[in-house]
Amino acid sequence: MSNEKKARFKGKVVLVTGGTRGIGRAIAEAFFNEGASVAINGRTEGSVNSTIREFPNFTPAVGDVGKVSGCKDAVTSVLKKFGKLDVLINNAGIFEKHSIEQTTEEIWDSVMNANVRSVQFCIKYAVEALRESKGSIVNIASESGLNGYPFTSAYCASKGAVVNLTRSLAMELAPDIRVNALCPGVVETDMTRAGFAVNGDEAEGIRLQHDAYPLKRIGTLEEAAAATLFLASEEAGFINGVALPMEGGATVGKW
Repeated sequence: MSNEKKARFKGKVVLVTGGTRGIGRAIAEAFFNEGASVAINGRTEGSVNSTIREFPNFTPAVGDVGKVSGCKDAVTSVLKKFGKLDVLINNAGIFEKHSIEQTTEEIWDSVMNANVRSVQFCIKYAVEALRESKGSIVNIASESGLNGYPFTSAYCASKGAVVNLTRSLAMELAPDIRVNALCPGVVETDMTRAGFAVNGDEAEGIRLQHDAYPLKRIGTLEEAAAATLFLASEEAGFINGVALPMEGGATVGKW
């Protein structure tokens, strides 16, 4: 078997929203390692530039994609730099854990804006370029878009919206653009460590998450990136409108 490095995305331009850390950063690095020119989006110039200092091969695409203007800014900056766009990865999002009584209008709006509005309007502004390139979109949803969980009603609602938005746009934008979603379970990142901490103990929270999965572990950044690249690649050329679970069997049933 050849040891030649894979280059499935050589010559392609990829935009990863929320690409400065966590799953987004892993996805961005994986695309670059397979030959793509990669633009990373972050809410502020500071967050983007901090990442680019570590990885100078990335191109900045600054914009708060929780706002329509930020979605337009991020996409426009990529098109201005490269003149095209082949792959859009809608990864930006936030996690909030609150009871229904604790969920304020501000919490609800912030979750919906970051997790759903960002997907809808980044796609809106990227559609023309993606049609020209016969491109691909991967929306990073969650197993919480397939299962319901207590104390995360806003988050579950937002990720369920991403799943059905994916299905709708997969029909609307075909045959020119494929649209799919990845639904990861818990992957250890700074966001999940903080979000699942037990009385401030992040290590205990992650340990409990390992125990909750049929495979008795949570996912890795490398697994999330690999699944995303597959959905965006020509290898998945006849896959459209799926919500691919990557959650160790958590959505199969109760164990």
